[in-house]
Amino acid sequence: MRLPLFCDEYIIAERLRLKIALDGMPRYKIGTHNGLSIIREYSGFGAARQIRSAQANGKAFDEMQKSLEKYNAVLERERLFLDEFRRRRLIVPADFGFARNKSIFNAAFWDQLVPCSNNRECNTEYFDDYGFNVRSRGEMIVGNALKSLGLEAKYEPRLALRGSKTRTPDYSFPVHIIDRCFFVEFLGMSDDEEYIDENAEKIRVYMRNGILPNRDLILISGTRNWIPSQESIARHIASFVNNAVLDAYDKQV
Repeated sequence: MRLPLFCDEYIIAERLRLKIALDGMPRYKIGTHNGLSIIREYSGFGAARQIRSAQANGKAFDEMQKSLEKYNAVLERERLFLDEFRRRRLIVPADFGFARNKSIFNAAFWDQLVPCSNNRECNTEYFDDYGFNVRSRGEMIVGNALKSLGLEAKYEPRLALRGSKTRTPDYSFPVHIIDRCFFVEFLGMSDDEEYIDENAEKIRVYMRNGILPNRDLILISGTRNWIPSQESIARHIASFVNNAVLDAYDKQV
């Protein structure tokens, strides 16, 4: 995990956010009862108390198991940030806080995005570390860089933009502490004239809808014979996130 690439403010804020999220989530335990698998749900506040239980092969059991998996994913992420928090010996400032951004491209907007919404079929040999089947080796490297930074991400979510057909950026990821989501486009054949023209129009559509390069949109370029390394892409994305976080922190309220 490439957490050392992030600024202190991001590490502190994300660790605090994840701790609050965990405190509000129910706990689950899987065991057996009368020879059958059973899952028990416990409250997430104060002294844990059992709320309900369900036996295997039922709808309630499946739902609770999915919730357990979600809890474990958040717990793993919180531990990573806590380890980095301790490694740096960070202290939460008394006035720690961030301005809330008024962009419509916020965390709630990201939550509603559906991954893999491009109507063009994708059936390549390339799978990123999130498990998405992507269209090129370059996109796979971008996805792997996002994953290496511990960021949540969705591949090719559909955006309904004004004055255009829908667009599906390569990736989108949220930064919850500043209530924003961002988009990533990998331009893999920037040495091809026709490809340049097609993507110039795509970027114009983004800009007409308030999605601006270097503010909302990360552009990563490659050519038919060259792709940036995963590490350089990760550094670029981390720098972008740090700038967004520090801009909001400088306007703390």
